[in-house]
Amino acid sequence: MSSQPPIKTNFYYGWLVVAVAALGVFFSGPGQTYAISIFIEYYIESFDYSRSLVSGLYSAATLCAGFLLFTIGKLTDLYGQRIMMIVIGLSLAFATFWNALIVGPVMMFFGFFMLRIFGQGSMTLVPNTLVPQWFMRKRGRALSVMTIGGFASAALLPPLNTYLIQTFDWRMVWVFWGVAILVIFIPAVLLVVRNKPADIGEVIDGSAKTPQRRLPTRLPSYILIGLALLVLVTLIPPVETFFIDVIGWLPSAFWRILLFTGLVITAFYVMRKRQFQVGQRQDSSEEVTTEEAPLDDNEVNWTLREAARTRAFWLILFCVSVPALTNTGITFHLVSISESKGLSVEVSAIVLSLMAIIGFPVTFVTGYLVDKFKVNVVLSVTFMLHIVAILWLWQTSTNAGFIIYGVIWGVVHGFERITLNIVWPNYFGKQHLGSIRSVAQSVMVVGSALGPLPFGIFYDWLGGYSEIILIAVIFPVIAAIFALISPAPQPKE
Repeated sequence: MSSQPPIKTNFYYGWLVVAVAALGVFFSGPGQTYAISIFIEYYIESFDYSRSLVSGLYSAATLCAGFLLFTIGKLTDLYGQRIMMIVIGLSLAFATFWNALIVGPVMMFFGFFMLRIFGQGSMTLVPNTLVPQWFMRKRGRALSVMTIGGFASAALLPPLNTYLIQTFDWRMVWVFWGVAILVIFIPAVLLVVRNKPADIGEVIDGSAKTPQRRLPTRLPSYILIGLALLVLVTLIPPVETFFIDVIGWLPSAFWRILLFTGLVITAFYVMRKRQFQVGQRQDSSEEVTTEEAPLDDNEVNWTLREAARTRAFWLILFCVSVPALTNTGITFHLVSISESKGLSVEVSAIVLSLMAIIGFPVTFVTGYLVDKFKVNVVLSVTFMLHIVAILWLWQTSTNAGFIIYGVIWGVVHGFERITLNIVWPNYFGKQHLGSIRSVAQSVMVVGSALGPLPFGIFYDWLGGYSEIILIAVIFPVIAAIFALISPAPQPKE
């Protein structure tokens, strides 16, 4: 492979790799529950299937995908992230085309299976193993930037899918996503992604040839304004009612999405311009290179077999399963939970919006914290906040209280996004990260498939959710203790 970067930059090339990794997390969206859920009602209507049949096919396909994710991780270790991202991208595009052609339950099962293993599983697994190859000192901040793709996907895909289905047809929407992956994601991977810095003559975190300017970390106000408008104009039904009743006009979904996209593009343009200006001012006084602060890539790399012999591996594995169980269970039944408390459906939409909006800036704070403090301590704090969120949900019964829960939940979600991803490379190195991460990803996928079940059982049994919500607190309590007593294992002999 060429020892020269395919694109010349005046900053560390790893940040371009992070951008494509974020794009990969964004395109995991077609395989995520928040995107697939938009199609369920149309499947039931088109095929005259029962809701239990479609839900059963989805859960079974998710379980199968979770058990097979280890294979994806092993192949990533063998062939590298670049090849795997191309293969997975092509496979996910094929999965979307398959879903556009389904005619029966067997095809629907395989369609769900491919979306889950290549979308939710692989398109989040591989980017999370790629970024640690390029960063060590600023690994937390790099993963924070990568999560922008996940938040953008969760915010944009549900309204965009709704608009496209209403405008065209649900089969055409699947074709749209397949074409988008082939036209946008695959070329970006081919052009930009390289497996590790040595492939282009660099070292981790940047070489002496690349000036590393100290850039401002504060988010520009334009991003916050854009995200606020996304909540106000796109996601919250009461604002739409205001547009109709007071102004007498409601922007179409297309124009709302276009408005938000334009604001985000403007925000990143302004941020990049500000960074360039600050970099110019610092050129004459404090240009920093790795010659001034050299960093050796001296991480100890564990194989999966070696990692599995440590206590920390199993305790942290339990920790990563807890959010998948509790968050998916609560999210799946959130509307029903709000109705059981006498609240409206609209307040549930506000809570879901707040989770995404609040979580986005919190990831940057968390990325800074895990670069400064031991990751197991930050992880333990994450589960303490998780306990607070669940207890607040259990006791609240007002609209204001439910909205406060959304804020707390958003903070927890922002912490989880970083801590649950960075703990594996920080503990076990990056050489065999694909195999190790695939085990964790499999546990998370299986947990997301099983999480909603106990909530449904308790509701059918007792007619409410209070008991199961209180029981759910047990899991983050145990996880907080496990995280606290699980520092990084000692280096191998």
